[in-house]
Amino acid sequence: MTAAAAGENPRFREAADLLDAGVGEEAYAAAVLLVARDDEILFERSAGYARAASLFDIASLTKPLTAALFFVLSQEGHLSPDGIAAEVLPFTSPDPRAREIRFAHLLSHTSGLPAWLPLYEKVAAAETAEGRSLSGTAEGHDRILAEILSLPLSRDPGAGWEYSDLGFMLLGRAIEVAGFRSLDRLLASIVTGPLGMRETRYLPLAAISECETGQLIPTGWSEVRQREKVGEVDDENAAAMGGVAGHAGLFSTAGDLFLFAREIVRARKGEGRVLTRPSAVRMTTRVPRPSGCPRTLGFDTPTPPHSSPKGDSPGNTSSSQAGERAPADAVGHLGYTGCSLWIDPVRGISVILLTNRVVFGSDNRKLSALRPRIHDAVWKGIAG
Repeated sequence: MTAAAAGENPRFREAADLLDAGVGEEAYAAAVLLVARDDEILFERSAGYARAASLFDIASLTKPLTAALFFVLSQEGHLSPDGIAAEVLPFTSPDPRAREIRFAHLLSHTSGLPAWLPLYEKVAAAETAEGRSLSGTAEGHDRILAEILSLPLSRDPGAGWEYSDLGFMLLGRAIEVAGFRSLDRLLASIVTGPLGMRETRYLPLAAISECETGQLIPTGWSEVRQREKVGEVDDENAAAMGGVAGHAGLFSTAGDLFLFAREIVRARKGEGRVLTRPSAVRMTTRVPRPSGCPRTLGFDTPTPPHSSPKGDSPGNTSSSQAGERAPADAVGHLGYTGCSLWIDPVRGISVILLTNRVVFGSDNRKLSALRPRIHDAVWKGIAG
């Protein structure tokens, strides 16, 4: 089915209406929704000022791609999920537990590292003290990583889980050390390039000609940088690191993310181009410890439905952004800017929703209520 025909698929009329409504409700100003089964695009639609080929800052959707890059290097013998991170990274933390962190802990957010810190403020303070520019430079990048490597842990590695940008920042550095190249070059050469993901890149304004910049979707005003963000990473820590990091920084299109999702589906069958079946299985299987952790080595999983807490709208019985109808064995990820990717690897389903909710401010939460409804309409359309 062609993309044009897919956009007219009546089974996804409800999802299309909800996607369009999100623009009027100012949940976002631009959006693209793509639904596929195996190699076939079932539905594709853009809303607002986006078009199918629009390039979005995918924020934390960078993390599954970082995980895939890690596993490709693991397949080549450079790294191992069960390896000790301190054997690659120079931890200076006074906490001896930091030397017990394994790469699997970083991949599954069970390392004990804090969730997030405004590390860009450390770089800004050093700029003031030293009277020179550091933010966005290689030195700024290294100072942020050194700060993370010096932190004490909040718990024993593997004893609990806490979603952590900092863990994936370290993962990105470990990949660079093991791969002997920068993260952006490694990703392009051994993941996105072989998969045909031609539009997925870090630092898009450095790579896109002036006449093509209209395809970039803005993410709003930065108080830190005092300018509108178009074609530069939204995340302030990633920006201070030069825009290339393991936790955020990638720009991509719905079509390219479909190619990535298809690779996960194919690799689960032993038919991947870059990932082996064992790698794909491990990336899409919940970690056994700690008990109840919803993470895999690179993805999140749908939160089970629960009763609506007092004050929630009637019928809202799911806390998962994947929707109440999401398959229990699906995997996916959210991005702070308003992007999401969900994959049902068993049935070969891919659902990509890219938006720029932050263009109306980082405190714009309207997508949180709308996104599960869009996903439920998609799951219902697939079942139909």
